[in-house]
Amino acid sequence: MFYIRENYYVLIAFVVMMLISVTATAMEIKPNARLDMQYTDNAKKVAENEKKDLIVTTSVGTGIKEDTGPIQLDINGSIKYLDYTQDTFDNQTYFNLDATANWEMLKDRLGWKVQDFYTQQSINSLDPDTPDNTADSNVFTFGPNINYAISGRQSLTIKPEFRRYDYEHQLIDNQQNSLDVSWKYHLFRTVEVGMRGGVNKVYYDDQQFTDNDFRSVHFTLAGTRPSYDLSAEIGLTQVKKKDVTYARGLTGNMSWLFNITGYSSMRTYIATDLTDANNSLLNASINPDEIDFSNDQISAEILRNSIVRLAYQRNNVTLNSRVWIELRKQNSVYPVGRDVQTVGLEFNHPLTATLSSGVNARYSSIELIDGDRKDAEYSIGGSLNYRFSRKILGAVNVKYYDKDSSIDTEDFDEMIVLVSVIYGYGG
Repeated sequence: MFYIRENYYVLIAFVVMMLISVTATAMEIKPNARLDMQYTDNAKKVAENEKKDLIVTTSVGTGIKEDTGPIQLDINGSIKYLDYTQDTFDNQTYFNLDATANWEMLKDRLGWKVQDFYTQQSINSLDPDTPDNTADSNVFTFGPNINYAISGRQSLTIKPEFRRYDYEHQLIDNQQNSLDVSWKYHLFRTVEVGMRGGVNKVYYDDQQFTDNDFRSVHFTLAGTRPSYDLSAEIGLTQVKKKDVTYARGLTGNMSWLFNITGYSSMRTYIATDLTDANNSLLNASINPDEIDFSNDQISAEILRNSIVRLAYQRNNVTLNSRVWIELRKQNSVYPVGRDVQTVGLEFNHPLTATLSSGVNARYSSIELIDGDRKDAEYSIGGSLNYRFSRKILGAVNVKYYDKDSSIDTEDFDEMIVLVSVIYGYGG
């Protein structure tokens, strides 16, 4: 908890959220608590001299939501304490906050946004997920949304934004000032076209890193039909360092959600971008169902991230299922670029009104480009969930994980049994 006391942006966000909440008229507050008892046969996740441990985790938190008036609040925060009963690691305390406040100062004209995202990330993304490889990070965002209706079909949006990234151990703390301008035209009732241009300047606190200057322009398209939702943009991005062009190229993305039946859907996401690790990791943390960058390394390097992700989802009264595949190529100088392939599946089956079961499996391959390392990760698990009441849920999860690396000392496997009691609406 030492790091959070050093970061006054978290305090600023908290004070603003609380002041805004005082004026809210229909605020919904949902407290939650959780107790986990996790047995692992390899707590340090090592190839030799494995240590067993029982990790007892207690967490308390709350969710606050307000969306009925000019004040829009969405706050989720928690404090988690991990007790390593066999002392394989020191006991740990983690704080997490995902908070957004929007104030519509002038209806459909001017709004203000404050956001804070405080979480933990791996120091080295290729190393195991242990306390020694975990550090706090915080992203604070503030800025207005200025909207101007040119006509019944055209609109202009101007979005200046301040963003601050802070890391507990990495030396790449930075401030980002950006300006995004977008024009939209309703071509038809369900089709919208437009253009978007932006400038983002990145200033690093440590002078050993060169500041970055991103400039981009894109054409945009969005369409909605009963059977699908489509959005796409394509354009160019240029990155400068010290007023010299460092990288330039085609960038864009496409997201297509196709409703196959009333119960099932297919989502396709394709993107290529010139960006930095700060923004990639933030977007992935907030939108984990869209992109998984958990195996990316935080750095000050410019990245070319290209991704294809396909996901099939089916939900009905007898079976909820999700299957996805993700192919990604990352090019950068440091850290070494990587190819990532991931396949995963989840199945959940209600056995009774209060009892449900699930299985999940995942395979991921990470290969360093022009490097001498390749990791293959496998996991398979199962769960039983019993709802004691509307607010209390009990769960038992069993998971086996295996990592096979071209570096022998990085190989390890682990068996985990997790018993949980969860208090809170929705479990």
